[in-house]
Amino acid sequence: MNQAEAPVHDSADSRIDAAVEERVPAVSRRMLLRRAGVGVGSTAAAFWGGWGGVRGARATPPDVSADVDPGSLLSKLVRRITMGTSPAEMALANQFGYSGYLEYHLNYTAIDDSALQARLAPLTTLTMPYPQLILLPNGQVISELIEAVILRAVYSSRQLFERMVEFWTDHFNIDINKEADNYLKTIDDRDVIRQFALGTFPQLLDASAHSPAMLYYLDNTTSVAGNPNENYARELMELHTLGVDGGYTQTDVQEVARCFTGWTWFGRNGQPNAGTFRYNSSVHDNGQKIVLGHVIAAGGGMQDALTVLNILTNHPSCAAFIAKKLCRHLLADNVTQSVIDSVAAAYTQSGGDIKTMIRAALAPNVLHDAAPKYKRPFHHFMSAMRGLPTSIANTSGIRSLLLATGHMPFYWGSPDGYPDALDYWFGLILPRWNFGASLMNGTTGSISGVTVDSTAFFSGLTTADQMIDKINQSMFAGELTATERSRLRQYLLVNVASTTRRRETIGLAIGAPTFQWH
Repeated sequence: MNQAEAPVHDSADSRIDAAVEERVPAVSRRMLLRRAGVGVGSTAAAFWGGWGGVRGARATPPDVSADVDPGSLLSKLVRRITMGTSPAEMALANQFGYSGYLEYHLNYTAIDDSALQARLAPLTTLTMPYPQLILLPNGQVISELIEAVILRAVYSSRQLFERMVEFWTDHFNIDINKEADNYLKTIDDRDVIRQFALGTFPQLLDASAHSPAMLYYLDNTTSVAGNPNENYARELMELHTLGVDGGYTQTDVQEVARCFTGWTWFGRNGQPNAGTFRYNSSVHDNGQKIVLGHVIAAGGGMQDALTVLNILTNHPSCAAFIAKKLCRHLLADNVTQSVIDSVAAAYTQSGGDIKTMIRAALAPNVLHDAAPKYKRPFHHFMSAMRGLPTSIANTSGIRSLLLATGHMPFYWGSPDGYPDALDYWFGLILPRWNFGASLMNGTTGSISGVTVDSTAFFSGLTTADQMIDKINQSMFAGELTATERSRLRQYLLVNVASTTRRRETIGLAIGAPTFQWH
């Protein structure tokens, strides 16, 4: 791993253990608590804060290494393509090897996920068409969709698929709290994002452009000849395809908006095809348009917008923009331009095949040099539950905690999606510590609807070393640092026979610096 920037220290007493410093830099305790906005009274702050706390940002890594042993990267690969390592995932990775494990997850439809489907069966709104959904309370529809996201993250065997669903959900962001999207987002999640998350980008973009949820969210339902609404046209280029510096102009935005006039949906329940895409030819602008230098002849009708989608998905800026975002999601906040270029080339050569891009992004030599990536709150919570024998009866408690962190699925109001960067999330320390404490509080935990069976977790283990080894292998893939291990062991040794002490030790492990990153 490349050397990181030097850590910041308050004093000699706050030096970080060499094993931690080698992996990533740390911030001072004072800075940590200032960013968290909390006092030193927190148990986790007192436990972890005195020796450094949280990993910090890295400089842009150099070009990738030429020769790397893929077998040495299995745990890192597992962390990047799942919502959290677990003994089962590590066993799969060791069984298949680096490329075999990646291909196993890319071929997600071949993975048996029937156990998850049984868990999802009571959430009947997930499979309902719009005419049925609209008859239900919007709160029920929203809650069941969010509950499904959580259950899939924790229990699905198709982990890379779920990580890509997360990625594209942010990329094609829709705020579920906008009126009709209370209902339409369930359909968009099912028929757009999940349908094409590991397909091709042109397929996914086409499905999104036809999605009533997206057309409603970005106001294209009000776009008519003579008075086109530019919202969807602008976000289509800025956020979905080319990027803000992708080479388009305001005139291109106006012309694309004209191309999409008449793209709307059947909005009235009770009418035929309610809740589905509708092209209204009577309000379409049939004049000639020019988009990014391409002349779109008059009289094209609905084909005008389809031509725009083709222009955008074949534009070099689209390949570069999607490649950069994908690299950020799977690799690190800062990735070398050569890596981005290689993923963009994979996009171009494959016609936007998402699996081909992932293979390029996760080549062993590329992953080897990727800096540690800070878990967003959702990822942190899910990874904790995945590494433990967690039972989820309902997600009300988890959703409340996610709301407090500002990372509730589908709750981001603007079209750009939840940020995927260290700078945005780094200050949210206290909720992370509180999550671990709450999950393991008492004998059953204090998060409503969630229990962790610590008795089963430590079954047959009698010594502190055995129990710390169990935590290390199950939650950290064997990569708990020496200092973290020593701290946890010392805490547990105070009363190793105590169930409460054992549970608290797990809770503190969830707040460990190493566990904040993947």
